[in-house]
Amino acid sequence: MRRRFLAVAATIAAGGFLAGMPLPAAAQSNYPERPITMLLGFPPGGNIDIAARLSAPFLEKYLGNNARIAVVNKPGAAGVVMLNDLAAARPDGYTVGLLSLPGMVTSMLDSRPRYNTDSFVYFGALTDEPYTLFVATNGPYKSLAELAAAARANPGGITLGASGVGSAPHLALIQWQRVSGLRFNYAPFPGIAQGVTAVQGGHIIGGISTVSLTVRMHKENTARILGIMSEERWNRADDVPTFRENGFNVLASAARGFGGPAGMPAELVRRWDEAIRKTAEDPEFRAIVERDNLILRHQSSQQFRDFVKNEERVFGEIWRTNPWR
Repeated sequence: MRRRFLAVAATIAAGGFLAGMPLPAAAQSNYPERPITMLLGFPPGGNIDIAARLSAPFLEKYLGNNARIAVVNKPGAAGVVMLNDLAAARPDGYTVGLLSLPGMVTSMLDSRPRYNTDSFVYFGALTDEPYTLFVATNGPYKSLAELAAAARANPGGITLGASGVGSAPHLALIQWQRVSGLRFNYAPFPGIAQGVTAVQGGHIIGGISTVSLTVRMHKENTARILGIMSEERWNRADDVPTFRENGFNVLASAARGFGGPAGMPAELVRRWDEAIRKTAEDPEFRAIVERDNLILRHQSSQQFRDFVKNEERVFGEIWRTNPWR
């Protein structure tokens, strides 16, 4: 018995704990005592990567205890590789992830990941951005109507790209095809950075990504946005028409929040919830959000969990009636 006690004490002293054991109260109050790994499911350079790296310094500030967050990209299978790893991580608060919706739930429907929505705890969300369709500035299409007319005349002959299969941008394209009767060839990429390169190099006609990434290219004249999938025009890109203005009832966006593996102590979830809220309220962070064309939409831990569950229900119903594979 004494040997067993000493073995457990040695494990805790080394900074770990046995699977299934709660994190000691002292470790929770001193959290974090070592660097935190934040996993991302996509390559560097995309909008998810940008959102994580912009928010990390503020989350460090509000987590306290000289917190340090190391952002680690683990791309593959439209984020599933990272989500599998996050679900299997030790629930001690030192491995967390940036969760992107609806891709997190849609990947559960057309593949067999090792996670479900109960595999995680949800800290809170910071951003929610509509998707856009963009093309090269030297390409043949100057408007969404021109591209739609070309696709109608040549079904399947025009290639558009985005990250992954069954991902949020892929589903945005599918939504457009369903409401319009158009048919495109789809090119999946590991991340949108590769898709942008393919569009700018003339290898494909266009791509789909969130407005925070594409509006910067649009303003710099390195790409042209043909339409935004929101209810109304965005005041920071008011020359870009909505899909609805072009007669296509398409609304699609991506929400980004933070979570960890199920089983994390409630106190640590509360700490993250508070850090995310304070980040969303921070004037410096809000100025950066404005500068980098992100769209701030804070959700608390409970709101984010409810949002995830609703996305699971909505896209599950779509999959049962109209699977996208």
